[in-house]
Amino acid sequence: MNANLPPEQPFGQQPFGGPQDPDPDELLAMAYVDGELPPAERRAFESRLETEPRLNEQVAEMRGLALVARNLIPPEPEDREWRKLARDPLQRGGLRIGWFFCLVAVVGFTVAATLSMAQSSEHWAMKVFFFSGGVGASILLLLTLRERLAVLPLDPYRKLQR
Repeated sequence: MNANLPPEQPFGQQPFGGPQDPDPDELLAMAYVDGELPPAERRAFESRLETEPRLNEQVAEMRGLALVARNLIPPEPEDREWRKLARDPLQRGGLRIGWFFCLVAVVGFTVAATLSMAQSSEHWAMKVFFFSGGVGASILLLLTLRERLAVLPLDPYRKLQR
């Protein structure tokens, strides 16, 4: 053995972040992602997922790795074209302008309809129903957006590219 080399380390105890044996939670997460847990263990593990955010993140990461490993495919020609379009300043600017005008129209129609309804001679109940519908739709939109943003970091398809 060369005197300049460090002594051999047992597997899983490599210095400087080398390969290590997975801990029991990682093994459970791997078995869960692969669908190998028996029903009782799966239910127990899923209840832990609800209370342990770090374990939930591990499962999300392993699902992403499983998707990548199962779906290693070369990029299609249209994928390259989509990426090229995404970098095109004209395309990006046009989309921003289009969304801006759509947002202005929605806000404008909402304000105009609200003012029109408030000044109309409609029965007060009709005004309440109209207002309630607008508030309800806004709340549903905001809650849906909140849900999506909360689970976005755990989405295994986010990092998957062909």
